[in-house]
Amino acid sequence: MNTPLPVEFRTARPTDADQVVPLMWESSRSLLDSTMGGVPGGPAALLRRDFLRGRGIFGHAQQILAVAPHGEVLATMTLYRGRRYQALSLQTLLSAARFGPRCLLSVLRRSAAVSRLFAPPSPNALFMANLAVRPAHRSQGYGSLMVQQAERMARTAGLTHLEGDVSCSNTRAWALYQRLGFVSQGERHDRRGTGLDGFRRMHRAVGE
Repeated sequence: MNTPLPVEFRTARPTDADQVVPLMWESSRSLLDSTMGGVPGGPAALLRRDFLRGRGIFGHAQQILAVAPHGEVLATMTLYRGRRYQALSLQTLLSAARFGPRCLLSVLRRSAAVSRLFAPPSPNALFMANLAVRPAHRSQGYGSLMVQQAERMARTAGLTHLEGDVSCSNTRAWALYQRLGFVSQGERHDRRGTGLDGFRRMHRAVGE
């Protein structure tokens, strides 16, 4: 295992789009392809638009980065308070609407098809999603560092716990979260023919 680089944690900026958007897409590719596949230019186009607008779930304001001294983004994670979920989701739909009404309807239809795989975040949780580490820097501890940073942010914000979803087939990610003290709150599986894996809701109280 290589020696990890020192990192700075910071909120993403619009100028980080070229580095961050591909990582976000890769973090949940099957899900994003399923919900955003009808967008002209593919999911990356909608992710980029939402990232640059900054107001939706994939907006730069909701992305925390681990950045090396030379400026390379080594890891990224989406973080937001659970109570903001509905407002952020609406803003992401507005990003889709900028591609035209047909695109918006496609995203709405596709999102509805997978909605039963997910429960809304708890209001007092800091919700984690789209954790991704640049391939050349995986297995060096950056995933753990990102979760530790999320816990610091949750504690500062007075939130009670961390929460997130992980694909049931992603055994490597689930093993990481278990090592970090997360427990499963249940699983939801595809019964509508979307072709997606089931998802596990995970939870850990802040400070444990």
